[in-house]
Amino acid sequence: MSFAIVSDIHSNLEALESVFSRIDALGVREVVCLGDVVGYGADPLPVTRLVMQRCKWTILGNHDWGLFHDLDDFNPLAREALYLSRRRMKPSWVLPGRRAAYEFLRRLPERMQDHGCLFFHGSPRDPVMEYVLRSDGFLEPEKMQSIFSTIDRPTFVGHTHWPGIHRGDFKFTQATDENREFDLHGEPCIVNVGSVGQPRDGDSRAAFAVVDRGRVEIHRVAYDLRRTQAKILAAGLHPVLAERLERGK
Repeated sequence: MSFAIVSDIHSNLEALESVFSRIDALGVREVVCLGDVVGYGADPLPVTRLVMQRCKWTILGNHDWGLFHDLDDFNPLAREALYLSRRRMKPSWVLPGRRAAYEFLRRLPERMQDHGCLFFHGSPRDPVMEYVLRSDGFLEPEKMQSIFSTIDRPTFVGHTHWPGIHRGDFKFTQATDENREFDLHGEPCIVNVGSVGQPRDGDSRAAFAVVDRGRVEIHRVAYDLRRTQAKILAAGLHPVLAERLERGK
């Protein structure tokens, strides 16, 4: 069975809607989500509701965690956006319709096993917070050895917003338009599916993955970037959060 993986949506409704349209056009019926539903963008509530409607399951990202916990470890831009997410998500007696989405995010699990694979937002060692960086293979080989010692099958993550694959030699192969399909071979590897709502690999298009018959393919989708930027500015968030979307950084 084929299935799609989305991650790091970050309250970007236009990007998520475009991704789901492409998934539907591909005929893929099952979608899972690796977290960071909220943060950075201006539409946390409609994005959460759409994820609830369309995804088979969702796991906890660090920004989802930040919706309910202390934000000292988040950078100022991330804190500012999460305060906005809190204001727009938290239920009250006058806005009780928010409660289902709020409780959905509060109760997300930290990890998942499905389709013979492992799924985390961050890493197998620290499912929510730890980054598996594209540079870790040559800068932190001991870290990669430790991470790989915990997995025995294909593993999918998000968090860095850089799509690509780490194999057993720890080297990272970035997904590009010319090189976007990878064989999984049923072997231990770590696939980063990229970001729907805030790519950071220099490509402004939304990223997601489709797994089918032992292969994973990274897809890129253009969306109404200007509308997303306008919403961020109208919400009073820092202009950098709008500008970076155009740069894919």
